Amino acid sequence: MRPAPTENPPGYPTEWEADVVLADGGTARLRPIKPSDADMLVDFYDNRVSAESKYLRFFAPYPRLSQRDVERFTNVDYVDRVAFILTVGERMIGVGRFDRTENDEAEVAFLVEDAHQGRGVAQLLLEHLAEAARERGITAFVADVLPENRRMAQVFADAGYRLHKGIEDGVLSVEFPILPTDTSVGVMERREHRAEGASMQRLLTPERVVVVGAGAEAQVLVNSMLSGGFRGEVIAVSTDDTPVSGVRTASSIATVEGRIDLAVVSIPISELGGVVIDAAHKGAHGMVVLTSGDPADRSNLTVVSLARAYGVRALGPDALGLINTNPQVGLNASPGPMPRTGGVGIFCQSAAAGVGFLRSAVRAHLGLSSFISSGDIADVTGNDVMQFWEDDEETRVCLLSLDSLGNPRKFSRIARRLARRKPVVVLAPGRARRSSHAGDRGGLSLAPDAAVDALFRQAGVIVVHHRGAMMDIGKLAARQPLPHGLRVRLITNSASMARQMAQTVTSVGLLLSGEPMVFPANASEVQLADAARAALADDSCDSVVCTVVSVYDDGTRATQWKLSEVATESHKPLLGVFLDFADVEEDHEGTDLPNTLPTYTSPADAIQALAAVTAYAHWRERDPGAVPLLDVDELAAKRVVNRVLSAEPRGRELTDEETAELLGAYGVQVVPKYRVDSLAEAISKAEELGWNVVLKATAQAVRGRPDLASVYRNLDNAAEMSQAWVDLGELVRELGLAGKDGDLSVAVPVVQPMVMPGVALVLTSREDAAFGPIVSLGLDGIASELLGDVVYRVPPLTTVDAAAMVRDLRAAPTLFGRHGSPRVNISAVEDLLHRVAQLSDDLPQLSTATLNPCIASTTTLSVLGARIFIAPTDDQRDPMARSLG
Repeated sequence: MRPAPTENPPGYPTEWEADVVLADGGTARLRPIKPSDADMLVDFYDNRVSAESKYLRFFAPYPRLSQRDVERFTNVDYVDRVAFILTVGERMIGVGRFDRTENDEAEVAFLVEDAHQGRGVAQLLLEHLAEAARERGITAFVADVLPENRRMAQVFADAGYRLHKGIEDGVLSVEFPILPTDTSVGVMERREHRAEGASMQRLLTPERVVVVGAGAEAQVLVNSMLSGGFRGEVIAVSTDDTPVSGVRTASSIATVEGRIDLAVVSIPISELGGVVIDAAHKGAHGMVVLTSGDPADRSNLTVVSLARAYGVRALGPDALGLINTNPQVGLNASPGPMPRTGGVGIFCQSAAAGVGFLRSAVRAHLGLSSFISSGDIADVTGNDVMQFWEDDEETRVCLLSLDSLGNPRKFSRIARRLARRKPVVVLAPGRARRSSHAGDRGGLSLAPDAAVDALFRQAGVIVVHHRGAMMDIGKLAARQPLPHGLRVRLITNSASMARQMAQTVTSVGLLLSGEPMVFPANASEVQLADAARAALADDSCDSVVCTVVSVYDDGTRATQWKLSEVATESHKPLLGVFLDFADVEEDHEGTDLPNTLPTYTSPADAIQALAAVTAYAHWRERDPGAVPLLDVDELAAKRVVNRVLSAEPRGRELTDEETAELLGAYGVQVVPKYRVDSLAEAISKAEELGWNVVLKATAQAVRGRPDLASVYRNLDNAAEMSQAWVDLGELVRELGLAGKDGDLSVAVPVVQPMVMPGVALVLTSREDAAFGPIVSLGLDGIASELLGDVVYRVPPLTTVDAAAMVRDLRAAPTLFGRHGSPRVNISAVEDLLHRVAQLSDDLPQLSTATLNPCIASTTTLSVLGARIFIAPTDDQRDPMARSLG
């Protein structure tokens, strides 16, 4: 088992610990060094680092570390002197450190075990050292490198930072700022992508697999491997001495001769620790744990942590397994049936969900490229799998069922990139558990499910809410080309079915391409196939749905064959819907049919799948827009935040003056309002403003009543103000809120300059505990508050995103000139969205910001009210260093 953890020294930053993926897909544990690591450091240096590597590190022969060296290297203060080590199991494979030299600079150095050089160890150490250094106020690294140490010089050159080089006394001196830039972040993300993709590739392409479990269970797993056509070697370990036939057997993993690549395990959780270590010592890349454990049991997490520490990727506990249908591999490391080969990749978590998905895929004869069930508490996540799918030529469409999102911001980033290449279908992301991103996220609320669904759609992800819809989309996207437009030609041999299909087409936002083509009930398969072929050749048609009904024994099999031939030749999507009684106990898609025509037993299911794929195709083909460059003063806004948090460390709501200052730094001007506590004050302030003012109540209890007039407009003299004051007093008394002698303070009355009339909007930004900032837009009042007519997006907003927010509102016609009313200044609304989005993206401390009302007129947009809450958190939402999750 893993050695017992030692007590952490004072100031030890546990938050810097991380599990990481190396360049070749292996895993390791990265953490700050401790004094108790002295023996590990000595063993590393004395026994596994070559004389050449020692010379390149110290610029002189240095065969052994002195006791003084060991104490100096392992005793650090985690502020000015920081060191990270990388371990696999109980061995150190690399160490990196920085020592502050002067002001905000630090000297950085690395040493990597020779056997592990080339695995990206130094790059990982540099990323995490830079992240830690930034937290400690260090902005630049310096390093001295011997010119012949080309590998280390390349580490710095490849980091994505701008280097300053010079040679003095035969030593190459390198200096570079470590503040994150677009280039350095891009470098990190590309390395992350390659490493995590390689890790999944190794899991899915083992050559030697060991199956561990009680005899009966082991036999089932062995049978799955053999019947799936596995091209490698399978070895069984029976834990109850029951014989397992068909493969070689061993008494334990430790007694297996040679290396292994994958362990498939079904044993009690309490016995897994030793199996993990044995598998790691045999060189295993991964482990599939089929055993079901208690999700609340910490021992489940212990298994995952132990596997990571020993460099083993783990699926489970409670995983269903791994499947790779590539004929050159033929891996079925699960107790389920082997699906047919195809272009659909499926990822799910729990074994229970996996059974449902795998059963559905097999019954529908849906061809899979890979199937991964990770378990609820897992090392392997959907993020890892998507990294692999992006480069996997066998996978054409990606289906994910997510019970939880370990790193939602990372998921969104990867999904957006993947969706640009392949359809990504996610089952109900809004209902998934999601953990917080980096930093202190205390007190932040979670965005509503509708918001999360919208955020994924913004990234091009197709969101569905039941498994059937996911499989319907998967078979269409994998078998047929994407549609290039909304126009659908309907072909059927049933008049009543034609009417139903036409209604469904229009209800899902597609367009009919001409009248449905209705054939007689006894139309031949040749007639229907010729009609489909002609429709697909018609330039006025983008896709075809052919529904065939047969009430007699001959069924629709012949028509399916003919349409499959047409589908094979088509450059547009063709969908078949078949309704008959033939083989009623079986699915319509027999294994003898060509796997090119997506078939359905419900026209509505087929058309809804087509609508989803059409919307995705439009998203992928459209210009994604660009994030506009705005003239903002980020430093001025941060000064407001820092000033508030230095006085109130727990955060608070900003005053009107602070709100105006913060928004003004981003070019958002709030129309000033002035609190008045008496009629005399109201008249005095109105005179100061030159009249044409508004008197209104700002207390929610008063202004939240849309049926009552709490706003008095266009006041031009003292008489009008007096009457408005009296009317407001009566309103407050009717509500039972007035104080003694008609005191209106409870209504919080204000005087404000009049602005041009228009449509009242409410724009908000909220910092979600998992996703970061989420911006929303709605019409002020009932439409958004009660009817839920609100649209959501995550920054950064492109021009296309902002335009879509305005147009996706169900009440959008109100803005575009409904019933002959003038159109409001849409560009001003979009500009405000961009400014608030950038403000919220730049300032994680912006807990909530509500701009309400924002009056959009024909020429202007006036922000009449704003409330902003500031909460303490890190300046950076996500770490600029790679870690698993």
